[in-house]
Amino acid sequence: MRLSPADIIDWTKRCIVELIQSVIDDVNQRRIFAYLTRWRDPEELYIRVLYALFVAPSDHLPHIFSGDWPNGFSAMWKKVNEVVFESNGTLFNQQVGLSGQIFTTMDTLNQGAHNSFSTMLTTLSIVRAKPEEWHPRIKKHVEHWQKYVEYLNHIEQLFRAGRKKEHVLQAIINMHRSIKRWEEVAREQAKNPVIPVKVLKTVSVSKGGRWRYLVVDQPPGQDVRFRVHIDERRYFSEENMVVIRTGTETDMLAAFDSDYQTALKEGWQPEVASAS
Repeated sequence: MRLSPADIIDWTKRCIVELIQSVIDDVNQRRIFAYLTRWRDPEELYIRVLYALFVAPSDHLPHIFSGDWPNGFSAMWKKVNEVVFESNGTLFNQQVGLSGQIFTTMDTLNQGAHNSFSTMLTTLSIVRAKPEEWHPRIKKHVEHWQKYVEYLNHIEQLFRAGRKKEHVLQAIINMHRSIKRWEEVAREQAKNPVIPVKVLKTVSVSKGGRWRYLVVDQPPGQDVRFRVHIDERRYFSEENMVVIRTGTETDMLAAFDSDYQTALKEGWQPEVASAS
């Protein structure tokens, strides 16, 4: 069975949701060890789907989906960290524990996944602590996983709308981008500003489940152009717009009006009251 990227994301999302629901039930029933040993599962599912869709070479995919070794979480995370997280991920950042020991979040995830004695000791400390000390942390942890589900849902819908992989990749990069990184991007763009396309006139019309989008615009330093896109989906982009004519602004606006009036006579219905 061959699955589309959207279907793969959907199944991954459903699996993470089941884990979240199971973890919530475990915590409510005070099955803390079960909760701790599940820490790595949602993280690994999320990283694996990002790695498979946006990082891995296509000839590696059969091996990834087979589950055969080597198929390690740590190696995949490092690659996803470079491509998606812009090297800002923190799972391998060293931290100092309460007793002065050095550890990483990845170490903690692996200890839990392997049902280690250290995870058992952590369970004892949580069980013996007051609920108000740990419940806020658990709530924050669950919300962290729920955000993964939100991100996956967003890129799933982008794929279903026909967006190209590089556009969906940029969307997930943007969702993970830190405020500091956005500030850096803004400074870079301020040094090299991009002149936007000048949009002169647009309209969307539909007929029998099909959409027709008309636009007159002018890229920087180029002729005015009249473009059209027709599709079953209410979606258009730079790639799927067909350039009908180029020339002066007056001529392209006249071509736009002529095409629009013809479409109305053929039974196409405007999305708005009139072209604008």
